[in-house]
Amino acid sequence: MKKILTLTIFLTNIFVFGFYESFSYASELSVTEETENEKEIAVQFDLSNQEKHEISIVDELGKEITFIVEPFILSERMNYDKVSVFSYQHLFPYGKSTYQVKATTPYMGISYFIDVNIPNNIEQSQIIKTYSYDYWIIGGTLNNITLNHTDKTAKFSADVSWLGGLGGANVYVKAILSGNLLTISTRM
Repeated sequence: MKKILTLTIFLTNIFVFGFYESFSYASELSVTEETENEKEIAVQFDLSNQEKHEISIVDELGKEITFIVEPFILSERMNYDKVSVFSYQHLFPYGKSTYQVKATTPYMGISYFIDVNIPNNIEQSQIIKTYSYDYWIIGGTLNNITLNHTDKTAKFSADVSWLGGLGGANVYVKAILSGNLLTISTRM
């Protein structure tokens, strides 16, 4: 009887965990940084496709994170009160564009806009501007909020306090530009 029970548990585990497969249009990168309780998760998007990119990942702890990179065209931006009127629109493969970068979990969401320039030599692509961040959080507050950028990196960073200060951590959503590829990483 004990052998049958052990065999049943073993086969059930193989069936449940052995046939899991994930599908996406973006490529998931490996975990790049670990802390005691949180890990950085990163995905990569190809900006040469001027469509909304979205991917959801469930980590080994069961937490779902959704990444979104969405291009904005001029007519959409003019009606969006938080977006700069001087944002860009172009036809790929070269020129200036505006994207909204988002990362969400069931309890927190962070987004901001970036303007990128991709010249004829795509290795010289750069982030021109970051602006208009937005966030929401359930059961906590964000403090020490920063949004900054360099030529290749944009980053929203903040300190989160959970349940009135009973716990906290640093959270961020970072975008790294390399040619036409935008890598979004987060720790939330």
